[in-house]
Amino acid sequence: MPDKAMCILLGILTAYLGLTAIAGGVGLLTSVAAPPVEVLAGSPFKDYTLPGLALLFLVGGSGLTAAYLTARRWRYAPLACAAAGAIIVIYEVIEILVIGSPPGVARNLQIFYFTLGVLILLLSFSWQWGKR
Repeated sequence: MPDKAMCILLGILTAYLGLTAIAGGVGLLTSVAAPPVEVLAGSPFKDYTLPGLALLFLVGGSGLTAAYLTARRWRYAPLACAAAGAIIVIYEVIEILVIGSPPGVARNLQIFYFTLGVLILLLSFSWQWGKR
């Protein structure tokens, strides 16, 4: 894939990741889009504060940072994109380990964002290796 097309695609994917993660983090923190707290029973979390902050700042921040650096064609943009992809993959793995993967919307979102993270990682590596 040509460098410009890869840059545009990764910019769109990481911006989407960042914006939706920020919305999700705000939703968890304000309880607007949070599952019942009972879902966290037996987990290390008593409420959605820490997961919401992680989603908002770690996932959302890394996604938007990667999108910005990609748009600016910064030399380390592929690394920033790979980091954003890895962060959402790790977030989803931890989420599944903590609350499981209940059928329905939650499972669909877990699968979607895990897949998005893997796609971002693969495209980032491809972009970096294509530069050599």
